[in-house]
Amino acid sequence: MNTMKWLLKREYWEHKGGFFWAPVVVSGLLALLTIGSMLFATVAGSQGSFHLDGNNAAINLQQALNDISDPQKIDFAKGLAVGYPAVAMPLMFTLGFVVFFYCLGCLYDERKDRSILFWKSLPVSDRDTVVSKALTALVVGPIIAIAFALALSLVVLFTLMVLAAFHGLNLFGLVLGDANFYLVIAQIVSFIPVYVLWALPTVGYLMFVSSWAKTKPFLWAVGVPVVGGVILTWVNALAGSPFVLESYWKIIVARGLGSVFPGSWLGHVAEYNADINPDNAVSVLLANTYSLLGTSDLWIGVVVGLAFLAGAIRMRRYRDEG
Repeated sequence: MNTMKWLLKREYWEHKGGFFWAPVVVSGLLALLTIGSMLFATVAGSQGSFHLDGNNAAINLQQALNDISDPQKIDFAKGLAVGYPAVAMPLMFTLGFVVFFYCLGCLYDERKDRSILFWKSLPVSDRDTVVSKALTALVVGPIIAIAFALALSLVVLFTLMVLAAFHGLNLFGLVLGDANFYLVIAQIVSFIPVYVLWALPTVGYLMFVSSWAKTKPFLWAVGVPVVGGVILTWVNALAGSPFVLESYWKIIVARGLGSVFPGSWLGHVAEYNADINPDNAVSVLLANTYSLLGTSDLWIGVVVGLAFLAGAIRMRRYRDEG
């Protein structure tokens, strides 16, 4: 366990730019955009009326807030208590790119710069090394991204409530007194186990290509399935479309390459399109997400991902470092 802890630290230190600084930059940009927009609306509203959507419809922010009824105020607070993490969704999209390119380069780069000669001189097995890289992609990266996402969401939420209070609309008691405000944090963290299982085939595949490719791993990992699909589609068209290639693009390309993006499983959840009200939005989404545990799609992907990781371990053990 002590060895694995240091291996995980090594991966974080070597790829801090992707796992730490990328969320920092994206969080900063999102905070600047959202808080700046709110400040602009507040300043414009405090000075009188301003226009929206180019319709020349003047809106007085102060008057609009004063006209909110108590039921509307309660509904608005409930929506904020449940939906405040939504502002940080671009961070989750960023996580997908970070994990994708990390997995694609983590075993290739150490052969390219020949640092593998140093790491193999240490009493650390190839299995532990590959497993630590997989855990970094599947667990460490999502935890860091979620931490930044929640921090950003809370900053934006509290800024919004302060600005609303500046105009006479006090939401602090309603939002902070809502149990969903605290429950949603635990619910978001609860997505991580499903993400680990769902992303495993893509992580395993990319790490296998990273351990195998002697050059240009991106072209091998992405180009082969995509070009193969284009060729199959072309041949299928010439032959009068005797084959249905939708499954190829859905399973091999979309599922095989895109599972590292959080939420990519939603298209596979049968009840995802059910009506969701603000009181149970995250709860319903979490329940539907965990319904994947009863599907063969998830577990076949887990088996495939583990097989690719086993292949990556073997490749790292016997691949020529030169």
